[in-house]
Amino acid sequence: MPTTTLLLIILAAIVAAGLAMWQYFLKKRQKNWWIYALLRFVTYFSLFLLLVNPKIKQQSYNIEKPSLVMAVDNSRSIAEFEQEKAVKNFVESLQSNSNLTDKFDLDIYTFGEVFEKRDTFDFSEGQTHISSVFSNLKNLYKSQTAPTILISDGNQTMGRDYVYEATDYAQSIYPVVVGDTTSYADLRVDRLNVNRYAFLNNKFPVEAFVNYDGDQEVAKQFSIKQGNQTLFSTTLNFDQDNNAEIVQAELEAKSVGVHTYEAVIETLPDEKNTANNSQNFAVEVIDQQTNILVLSGFIHPDLGAFKKSIETNEQRSVDIKYTDDPEIDFGEYQLVILFQPDQRFEHALGQIEQLEMNALIVTGTKTDYRFLNQQQDFFKKEITNQTEEFLPVYNPNYTNFQIEDLGFDDYPPLLDQFGDIDMKSAYQTMLFQSIQGYESDLPLLATIEEGDRRFGFLFGENFWQWRGKAFVDSGGFEDFDEFTGKLIQYLASDKRKERLSLDFKSFYNSGEKIIFQAHYFDETYNFDPRAKISAQVTHKETDKTQEFPFLLKNNRYELNLSSLEAGEYSFKVKIEGKNLSETGEFTIIDFDIEKQFLNANAQKLQSLTEEPLQFLDTKEELIRNLLNNEDYKPIQKSKTITSPLVDWWYLLFIIALSLAIEWFMRKYRGLI
Repeated sequence: MPTTTLLLIILAAIVAAGLAMWQYFLKKRQKNWWIYALLRFVTYFSLFLLLVNPKIKQQSYNIEKPSLVMAVDNSRSIAEFEQEKAVKNFVESLQSNSNLTDKFDLDIYTFGEVFEKRDTFDFSEGQTHISSVFSNLKNLYKSQTAPTILISDGNQTMGRDYVYEATDYAQSIYPVVVGDTTSYADLRVDRLNVNRYAFLNNKFPVEAFVNYDGDQEVAKQFSIKQGNQTLFSTTLNFDQDNNAEIVQAELEAKSVGVHTYEAVIETLPDEKNTANNSQNFAVEVIDQQTNILVLSGFIHPDLGAFKKSIETNEQRSVDIKYTDDPEIDFGEYQLVILFQPDQRFEHALGQIEQLEMNALIVTGTKTDYRFLNQQQDFFKKEITNQTEEFLPVYNPNYTNFQIEDLGFDDYPPLLDQFGDIDMKSAYQTMLFQSIQGYESDLPLLATIEEGDRRFGFLFGENFWQWRGKAFVDSGGFEDFDEFTGKLIQYLASDKRKERLSLDFKSFYNSGEKIIFQAHYFDETYNFDPRAKISAQVTHKETDKTQEFPFLLKNNRYELNLSSLEAGEYSFKVKIEGKNLSETGEFTIIDFDIEKQFLNANAQKLQSLTEEPLQFLDTKEELIRNLLNNEDYKPIQKSKTITSPLVDWWYLLFIIALSLAIEWFMRKYRGLI
């Protein structure tokens, strides 16, 4: 306790005693006066203590056991190895071991396509994302001792290399191998590289990686087929040293639509796993490409970021040009991105207006707002000649098309000139501006529809940093590029807004999530959350029709069709009680990546630890190692709570009690 506070408490006691003595001894001495003086002293001293308000410290101690984390592979490959029961028994035996539960707090997680905390397993997930185990757990247990048991076959089908991800994980890892580790002779189509889209009457490349496990010399035919027709074939030779081949072929796109192909390598005699000898793939043939112009007056990293992000969709082509280029044919493009316009853009803006083109205007620190305010009527911006950082805030009520929140609140700020924005036309905001922690209603990213034309406005530069942040967050650009692609698709279209719009892909692989999204607007083009939307889905080969309801999710409707088997489907989406419907087709390709593995990848799992690998039948050794490891000891933690005396309710009770007793005694003796 500080010296000043202690002196004040002593002074309070002296003053309280002096007042009590003055009232009952010096002023009007009575029989048993000291009892009254004592009660009055308690009252005064308690009140003075409340005024001094000293802080009271309380310290408590608790024993914290280390956590024992079990991460269980919940993918279909465990079922393919027929190890479901063995894995469940392994986990249950650790849960029921009293010595383990006395020493550790057991936490169980599952991983496949998603990482989540649960202790039930169905081994039905269509992908294996092992690296998500370490990326999630390192945040959950960064300040704790948490040895981790990884129960898996070690075969990852998505995400970053889990061995690399585990280098940042500070906990001890105990891999438990699930599946057969015996080596068998095997031929497999390991990977296919092919574009999702091709253009009519063009040739598109197919690259296949074919691998061989074995020590004999073999020669087998590799072919690419469409139905019963062989489009390409070649003979591949393998031996113990030459165990991999890269095959490159070119196929011709002869008709528009989704076309399914099969890449096949002949099987070996008595080959154990033949499911990985073939892979199906699909290509959508289109007859046109969306051409986009990015126009700037200077070099900036955002230009390349726009090009990279937009061109991840092969349907789109981006040209970067500068304002000093005299030979730009604006008629070749469906959308123009104007990067930080100034007076050099006068001709470009004139061409856009003359040709009634769509545009995305991106501003920044070098934008000439005086020029821009004069050249367009969509907005006027206050001119201050000061720069500011603008953080994005996601707007869940944006309805022109479906967008997901990519964690924009955590994205780096964009730079632009500070000033109020007065939007003149009816607009919708996708992202609001946040300035120094204040969330405003000013747009950071907005769109406007004017007749058949569409315009977008991004008020800030350094778009490239957003794309980089998306990669850091998710380990890839896919989600962010999909967001950019939806924006570009909307702006490049000249179609009027439809009351019922759908978002889906032309084809999917078996095992991946098949999600349809729908937007429905009422007669005034406001999003209607009360609609009952359903889809009739028909398998073309069997003519079997099923009906599925859409579910409302935020500002859109969603339908999960992941349960459908491989095949070609047609669908009709309709709204109950409304004369609105949409039809279409999609294909589910018969390819289950979880069936491609013949063995558990014990070698890769071993690289996670310096200890001997564990197996499902060596659980006793694993338990013994965990119990005998002296690094896993309970920790005694102390907790100090500091609270001011004014929070002590019982001090008020003491004051009330002493006053009450004094009053009753005085009343009893007739002194009142």
